[in-house]
Amino acid sequence: MRKNKVQQAFRDLRGRLKEIGDDQELSLAEHFNATMAAIAEFLKGLEERVSEGFADKFEEIFFYKFEKPEYEALRLYHIDLFQLLRKKPSGPAEVLRAFFLEELAAISRKLKQHDFLYDYFRSGFTELDEALFIRREVVSFVLLGAVPVCDCRVTTPGSELFALFTAQESLQAYLIGELKKLDEVSGAAPVKRKWFDWTGELINLVELGYGIFLSRQVKAGLQEIFNWLEESFGVEIGIPANRFREIKRRKRLSRTQYTELMQRSLIDYMEQDNE
Repeated sequence: MRKNKVQQAFRDLRGRLKEIGDDQELSLAEHFNATMAAIAEFLKGLEERVSEGFADKFEEIFFYKFEKPEYEALRLYHIDLFQLLRKKPSGPAEVLRAFFLEELAAISRKLKQHDFLYDYFRSGFTELDEALFIRREVVSFVLLGAVPVCDCRVTTPGSELFALFTAQESLQAYLIGELKKLDEVSGAAPVKRKWFDWTGELINLVELGYGIFLSRQVKAGLQEIFNWLEESFGVEIGIPANRFREIKRRKRLSRTQYTELMQRSLIDYMEQDNE
């Protein structure tokens, strides 16, 4: 399956999953079974893409670092979501809040087990790409830690870990959304009005958010920074990691286009002020 066909098939899959999710007549188990069947059909077609091989190691790294983790993460996310909804308690808001917070803490603990590589995942570094995203029969990389056993003919341990990270961040975003809903219904935390209008592209706001986080000038986590940006500008950014991957895939434009625009604007202002 050619790359463009894979991307179209993935868009079709997302549309199909939305249809399944919107079907109010299906039970939780029926939703899950239909979702997993659709994802399994897509992943089976993906095997054709792998069997065709790659033009060079850079194409292979790109596939196993960015593309396959995104596809596999969809499967992992829906498995985790089904398990979460199945054990979700019934009761007042306080019970639900405690449950959601405990699940968020569990995600943090799980990601903490892969502290080094999770930072690598979020940072956009490339130094270890050949060790993590090139298929090889024997993988010797002490920092991988405990990873699921994988078939090295079709995937890599690094790709499996990146899929895990992506799925956990998606589940994290879901839980934060549920907590926000509880706050709005109970009135425990009033809905914050936006302060300003963001007139640029949302992808630039993602670049700004990561710049704030990675420069370590604000004492806050990545998700907290993006929650603040969303509330301040009244926008929906979605899952930061997914949008950040869009930035890393830029080819025609600079990957730091917005940051460079700010730098040029600041320098121009300084020069005009000196004149």
